[in-house]
Amino acid sequence: MTKKQLEEYYVAEFENIDKVLYELSKVVMPGKSEYANADLAAIATFLHNSYNGMENVLKRVLAFESVRVTEIPTWHKDLLKTATQKGIISEDLQKILGQYLSFRHFFVHAYSFALKWKDLEPLVSCIWSAVQELKERVFAHIEASAQD
Repeated sequence: MTKKQLEEYYVAEFENIDKVLYELSKVVMPGKSEYANADLAAIATFLHNSYNGMENVLKRVLAFESVRVTEIPTWHKDLLKTATQKGIISEDLQKILGQYLSFRHFFVHAYSFALKWKDLEPLVSCIWSAVQELKERVFAHIEASAQD
């Protein structure tokens, strides 16, 4: 993969994430404290989609750098750890993304009726800034590595 192909990939992936966040913004209402189960399921799906997109970007950047992430049971956690070690994301961002990773695990294995707004709200409130920080970090990392 060339640097240009990588850039095209992550730009497209972030556009997809932005589309998901736009849909999320249509469901979440500021100040609202209760949501119907169907709305909670939609919110959870949008959070899950956003996190998967962020993981996809990190996997592709690491692959570009010839860093292989082995698909073992802990690979999602290892992905964040490796991205931090390689300087793609900060330790603070790793912790934030780790919260979405924990949610991802819950989402995949839980029934939608188990979703609670009090658990989703902190994730919703931080998702836009987490995505923005990841964009900035990825763009800066690729630019810096291109100059090496």
